[in-house]
Amino acid sequence: MNHIESHAPEAEPMVGARQAARLLNLPTYYFTKPRCRASKRIPHYRIGQMVRFRMSELTAWAAAEGGAHD
Repeated sequence: MNHIESHAPEAEPMVGARQAARLLNLPTYYFTKPRCRASKRIPHYRIGQMVRFRMSELTAWAAAEGGAHD
């Protein structure tokens, strides 16, 4: 029997910067400032002028980075 994985990346809801920061307990500017996102290599998607994040990617990023770095 074939099973379809329900957590396909396309089906995962995206969150905004404030929600991502709140859920990861990190400063909001990590997610709102383009230079900060780039320097910390935070996975994100630009949709028009909006920036959105997938929580599964952010939690994997946070685990790989060992949490917050200043």
